[in-house]
Amino acid sequence: MRLFTTAILSFLVCFSLSAQGFKSAMDSLLADELFTDSDVSVAVYDLDDDTLVYSHRALKMCRPASVLKLLTAGVALERLGVDYSISTSLGAKGSNLMLSGEMDPLFSEADLDAMVATVGDSSVVDTLFVDCSFMDSVYWGPGWSWDDTPWDFQPYMSPLMLNGGCVDVSVKPADKGAPPVVECKPASSYYSVANEAVSHDASCGKLTILRDWLDNSNVIRVRGNCSGASGERMNMFRSEQFFVTVMCEKLAARGVSVCNVVYAASPDTFALLHRTQRSILDVVDEALKESNNLCAEALTFHLGALYGHRPVAHKDGTQLIKGFLDYNLKIPGKYEIADGSGLSLYTYISADIMLQMLRRIYGNRAVYEAVLRGLPVAGWTGTLKGRMAGTVAERKIHAKTGTVSGICTLAGYATARNGHTLAFVIFNQGIMTPRLARRWQNKVCELMCR
Repeated sequence: MRLFTTAILSFLVCFSLSAQGFKSAMDSLLADELFTDSDVSVAVYDLDDDTLVYSHRALKMCRPASVLKLLTAGVALERLGVDYSISTSLGAKGSNLMLSGEMDPLFSEADLDAMVATVGDSSVVDTLFVDCSFMDSVYWGPGWSWDDTPWDFQPYMSPLMLNGGCVDVSVKPADKGAPPVVECKPASSYYSVANEAVSHDASCGKLTILRDWLDNSNVIRVRGNCSGASGERMNMFRSEQFFVTVMCEKLAARGVSVCNVVYAASPDTFALLHRTQRSILDVVDEALKESNNLCAEALTFHLGALYGHRPVAHKDGTQLIKGFLDYNLKIPGKYEIADGSGLSLYTYISADIMLQMLRRIYGNRAVYEAVLRGLPVAGWTGTLKGRMAGTVAERKIHAKTGTVSGICTLAGYATARNGHTLAFVIFNQGIMTPRLARRWQNKVCELMCR
């Protein structure tokens, strides 16, 4: 009886994983009414058997949204290396200081405090030189939407990014009819707060927290009714100046006065006082797990720096990525990569291109382990924490999500029932209700894991 049961189970496993069975199930999923007014591209590859399992419109050019970060991270890890780091340095010579940045996307207020502490107390800095020569002055990527500011997912990029170039604004109600309590971090005079809101007064309308971005102003306006704790993360216009202003204020708090600030590299040689080094692994983790756009763009600029010139332009990084695809994956140039994060309206790739990149990543053990460490896990971490929990796919899907208006994407790796690793890409396009696309993607993931 036990031999019979074992045979039946073996048959069921083989049947559930057969290519024909999977294809039939996928074809049924593609008959969903979701696709009467939207489109989808799908590609699934068995990495252990080195076999294409399923393909549907995989050559169609699509907007990948934030799934592009997975491609950017793979190229960066291979070309820059898993031991690569991004530096922010402070040097000294006599009464002068030199601040130099390389676009560390994770430089925090705590990092700045540690840097400032090396200057010493109660002194005078004649000139603070600020070296921003790492990148050019174009602070947004090609094809980024102008009206996505002032939100934190579209920061003003520069070589000096404190707190992601953003201010965290928290608003809490006070007594009825009184202005709410507004707190901002990092604290600075670089921006101002116009608190025009009222606590517990529904007649004042919905609470809004905005910056006067149309005027390139750093005035943060709080308006409407505050009936509970709320908050926003606002980008700051001229992020390098925000960094330097906060730094000078922290120096002043230690009794250190800065007489002059010059945004240029000094011709003199400075002795190193402090250097913050950010591991590429930390940047990749944040780019993938939390879909941090700034982290993906920092990787792109550092790829562009491989050309050996300064300032680095955005197109240097994207050209290097395209060159990598052309040379290593033999992909013809019928696609466009305009940025590293997927924000751009100009970026178009196919599911097949993304699938080939996933196969390339899998073939490099160090790169694959770094990517797998950073990818969200279904029902467990990152942007997949709330998806597929309690299903067969929970903790068996490691994938990058992507969502912009009309687009919902997912790509990464799945563990099948027989232990095989599958690479997969799902590009939903023209979908105006992302929730429906995610529900359909979840079904595909469950099918792969079965």
